[in-house]
Amino acid sequence: MKKNLKLQILLIFIGAFFYFLANFHRIAIPGAIFDVLQQELKLSAPYITAFGAMFMYIYAFNQLIIGVMVDRFGGMRVMLTGGIVLALGTLLFPLTSNIFIMYFARALLGLGGSMFYLSLIREIRECVSDKNFGIAISVMLFIGYAGGIAANAPFVFVLNYMSWREIILIIAAITLVAVFVFYFVVRKINLPVINKNVKMRSLPFRLVLHKKHNRNLFSFACCNFGISYTIQTIIGKKFLEDFCCMTTSKSAMVLSIMAVIAAIFNIVNASLCKICHNHRVRYLKNASFVTFFSLLIICVCLFFNIRTLFIALIFCVLAGNASLTSILVPVLHLTNRKMFSGTAVSIMNFCFFMMVGFLGTATGFLLNIFKPEHVGNVLVYSEKSYLAVFGVFLLLSLFEMYKAMKLSNKY
Repeated sequence: MKKNLKLQILLIFIGAFFYFLANFHRIAIPGAIFDVLQQELKLSAPYITAFGAMFMYIYAFNQLIIGVMVDRFGGMRVMLTGGIVLALGTLLFPLTSNIFIMYFARALLGLGGSMFYLSLIREIRECVSDKNFGIAISVMLFIGYAGGIAANAPFVFVLNYMSWREIILIIAAITLVAVFVFYFVVRKINLPVINKNVKMRSLPFRLVLHKKHNRNLFSFACCNFGISYTIQTIIGKKFLEDFCCMTTSKSAMVLSIMAVIAAIFNIVNASLCKICHNHRVRYLKNASFVTFFSLLIICVCLFFNIRTLFIALIFCVLAGNASLTSILVPVLHLTNRKMFSGTAVSIMNFCFFMMVGFLGTATGFLLNIFKPEHVGNVLVYSEKSYLAVFGVFLLLSLFEMYKAMKLSNKY
């Protein structure tokens, strides 16, 4: 039994490594290498931002079914499947320049990457006592967020010594090794019997979405998260280079700092909310104001062509302000029956990443409204293009505020 537990913990750490890789892929492309992809593939902005959007769409849709898969097949089986799909996507993406095959590879990455979060929570729940459960989850989340940190400054630094294709191929090889290790170890433990009674049902989804408070919370949350994460994963680095005239390495460092802040502020926001006597809804309303005024400042800078590095600080504020999962999940648990709270969380995760996909797609088209300028081999987008993008973000933040004001303290 003790040996079995050690093997399960080993598998959880390998699963956490898969989660690290999923976060790396989610953020690194196209964000960290926007210009490189554009130069190499000779594509306009909508086609480049689609690399991020494709990942997000598949990742988002799978959030609605992954909980059922984990309950039916167990976390270990789902993680093994996710690792195989992730490895295939990682291997395929750098081996081709065919845009449709590259999109398919990104879809595989989104599909595989979506299979680890809930699986890890399930397996940690089985192996760890209640006393250490929170700590174990924190360690798992930290490992995952570290993938987002590595996806910017460290990734850009290594690009000085080898091409992005070579880096992704090395990551593919490491992923394949991890999959083989996971497979051989998982064969040595007793996996739970497949629960054939667990099936996909529409009733929990309908009951969750029937509640007006849930719909308002989902609307607020997806806007708040979507704006910040679109900046972090798709357009932020390119914007800092084009408008703020930052170097590639410095802009990548800002985005890595955003990932660090996002990781830390889930704990910080929960602690601050607790200090404020757990007035969670009031805290969420205040967050909507922070989003609006942060974007208003950026839009003013764009309108008056004020190219200030202060915008990088605003990006960091948005990253911390969007790290509200530690508050949103308790609100969902308080406002929904226990048997439906997991469904509510999965719907919220779906809304998160679907919004990032929508905004990523929209960003590509908005950048192309005004013709970019060629500076060497790089396409530089004007302040008008970025004003169109951040203007849409600003309008969305108004909707976010409106939905936040509709949230009730009475659960």
